[in-house]
Amino acid sequence: MKQDKDYELPAPGALQARQPVELEVLSKTELGYKALVDDRYIGLIYQSEISQPLEPGQYLKGWVKGVRPDGKIDLSITLLDKESREELENAILQYLKSRGGVAPLSDKSPPELIYRLFATSKGSFKRALGRLKNRDLIFIGRDEIRTTTPVEKPFSPWGRKK
Repeated sequence: MKQDKDYELPAPGALQARQPVELEVLSKTELGYKALVDDRYIGLIYQSEISQPLEPGQYLKGWVKGVRPDGKIDLSITLLDKESREELENAILQYLKSRGGVAPLSDKSPPELIYRLFATSKGSFKRALGRLKNRDLIFIGRDEIRTTTPVEKPFSPWGRKK
């Protein structure tokens, strides 16, 4: 099995942040997953950036988050554009609205739950919560998130008539 030292380091400027790349998952580590980048370099997808189950040998599209001074590559498999961030924020707000403005989620929720609900990584979810909080749209509690403005409870046809 090849070692990290058997792969070349990217030349300065060869990879740019947000550059799309093809990845092959190589192995699981304590920090996340090592991946082969464009069949040339080794990079790391950090655990907090993982938005789906990964298996060694799996091929997927990814993005360069950055190249460190030592030549190591930080990767993401979650799209890093404005449109996808806004889409996630809207999905969180819709989820809250469907639950009357309160949900038993927080920035401490397990990554598996976050992925099941929003198909995103815990890191992206936490960033979205932070942006919504900064825009004063949500309050983040220990065990829940809630909208800052009251939300009408969803209509239930089985509810009592007054």
